[in-house]
Amino acid sequence: MAPRQITKLIEETIEKMELQEHIRFTQEEKIYFEENFEPFHLKKGHYLITKDELVEHFYYLEEGILNICFPDAKGGFVNTRFMDDRAFINPFFLHNPEHKACYSIKANTNCKVWRMKKHKAYEMFGESFNFCKLAIFHLEKSLMHRIEREEGIHCMTADQRYEKVLNKEKWLFKHVPLKEIARYIGITPQALSKARKKIFR
Repeated sequence: MAPRQITKLIEETIEKMELQEHIRFTQEEKIYFEENFEPFHLKKGHYLITKDELVEHFYYLEEGILNICFPDAKGGFVNTRFMDDRAFINPFFLHNPEHKACYSIKANTNCKVWRMKKHKAYEMFGESFNFCKLAIFHLEKSLMHRIEREEGIHCMTADQRYEKVLNKEKWLFKHVPLKEIARYIGITPQALSKARKKIFR
């Protein structure tokens, strides 16, 4: 079976994000993707980006699950988002050539990832209106996810947070340990266990 082209994958992602009426990449833009994206495999437990690392690439996740986490004051970390198949990772940081990660991105499963050197992505950002729109839509989606997560942490009970993730991101429970899901929704593993028992009893 022939490998899937990055342009086809990106078009599938545009449909997944329901942006096909707003973004239609030109043939020249598609050729640019094909010439400048390269695929690689990231093993489960390995890091795509580590904290304080200078971010050198723009990434696209074809297959797998990645976990974006930030350090906390206690020396641990907080899971803030999980990304699954067909996802752009960091298009809204392209404007900052010296961007250093204040987060880490870890593979929860074996992943297939595509990367484009940041200066190449930055060139496209400056020349492609479609790519600019994609970055803006992605930023809006990321901000909305953050707002909803913080609202859940401050305004919902542990049971409500668990039920929300179960309804909206059920795929997490197939691939992510429960203790990491607990960190993600801001509760203890014990509270998560109690919430699960209430729903499934």
